[in-house]
Amino acid sequence: MPNSLQDLFSQDQGAYAFFQSLPMFVQDHIKRHAHRIQTKEELSGMAHNAARDGLQLGQYATMFEDETDSDIDLQ
Repeated sequence: MPNSLQDLFSQDQGAYAFFQSLPMFVQDHIKRHAHRIQTKEELSGMAHNAARDGLQLGQYATMFEDETDSDIDLQ
């Protein structure tokens, strides 16, 4: 088992590729808590939680607003 996030990245290129694909605010969160991550599962879990928590911030609210017209008949 890797002893650190850097060890995980050295041993598992897939874990590193996953990390690189994450939004910057999630990467930053993971870097701040790197000492708690030793496995790909821990990396994935922390990324999921950070993304969920981050997307609940007001600055992202407009991304999830529904702009469709509720009077549209889809039949």
